[in-house]
Amino acid sequence: MLTLTDEQKENLRAHIQAYKKWLSAPDGLRSVEEHRNHEKFFKERLSPDRIDVLTETEFREIYKTLWASDFWENKDWYFDNRLVKPNGLEKIKVELKNLLYGHDEIDLRYDRFHESVKGFGPSSISEILHFVFPEKYCLWNEKPKTVLPLLKLALLPEKFFKYQIVSGSDYLDVVHALEVVKNELAEYEIRDFIDLDVFFWYIYNNVEREMERVIGPVTVTIGPRVIIDSHEGAEYYLLELGKILSFVPYTVDKTSTYQDKMLGDVALLREIPPFAGERVLNTVKEIDVIWFDDDENPRMCFEVEHSTDIVHGLERLIQLQHTYARFFIVAPEEKRTKFEELTTNRYPYRRIRDRFRFISYDELARFYKATLPHYELRNKLLGE
Repeated sequence: MLTLTDEQKENLRAHIQAYKKWLSAPDGLRSVEEHRNHEKFFKERLSPDRIDVLTETEFREIYKTLWASDFWENKDWYFDNRLVKPNGLEKIKVELKNLLYGHDEIDLRYDRFHESVKGFGPSSISEILHFVFPEKYCLWNEKPKTVLPLLKLALLPEKFFKYQIVSGSDYLDVVHALEVVKNELAEYEIRDFIDLDVFFWYIYNNVEREMERVIGPVTVTIGPRVIIDSHEGAEYYLLELGKILSFVPYTVDKTSTYQDKMLGDVALLREIPPFAGERVLNTVKEIDVIWFDDDENPRMCFEVEHSTDIVHGLERLIQLQHTYARFFIVAPEEKRTKFEELTTNRYPYRRIRDRFRFISYDELARFYKATLPHYELRNKLLGE
């Protein structure tokens, strides 16, 4: 049985007074209202009698309201191509009703839904369970995965914070762990898992200020000026940035060097994972830089066009149009006009225009510079 040590209890209570003050301030009131409106929405839309008669339009609205869906810039594309098309609406409704109202234990219902319905990850599944039954089920996303280590609440194995949960038993472990935290805070009006999530939200959104209050000021080293003026330089910073953002980066240019560093040594993958058929893989492996997720699926794909025509990069990227990856041309600013012209007017790029982005060398440099201090702070304080 999980229990909190006296030190862990004190770590929790150290935040309570500031949290209660925040609750009565505009930001706190707004956060509570957003959470409770979310609860009302999902309880109404996913009641037992309404699930059976959900239309595709209604279910689209439900999916697009999920906070977990905010990752996708084009939610309609993901809904059409990653939910409805591979699963079918009727199957989704049947499995969703079983997830919420079936008679098996929650770990078994979680596994059945996760295995039967493609396109829903742990954040989406837990969000649905959480807001329909906030007294029973917790939300598991980046907030608790950040806040629990910050508060030194070692209630779960390390893998839960580095990787996605993969099974119903994992989710049940998460529920039990957060229930211990919730119960400890019951005397402070943390009545259900929504109240606990608001508490986590407060700490998560004040993480740097809270860290400084608990452990003292932290100095973050400001790195050297970043100037990108070559193909190899752009690839190097894309690889480093991918690692900082917890992706698994790959580059085709393994033997190229930048500042005496071989790019193949900077990347974390030596070969492309077998996520598709051989014909697709043969094209994909020629893409300059790819960020893979922990499931070995391509998430972000980058073509660096320093002196070459960006059409060649667009052609390679579009080979992955049937995945959920997003596509980027990285090039000097003067190539932006050509990029906009091609992706707006030329078929087939215009058909998936919303999945393409242009990043200039200067923008990439600023992105890296802005992200590096956060990484150093996280690494120093959380030991990641």
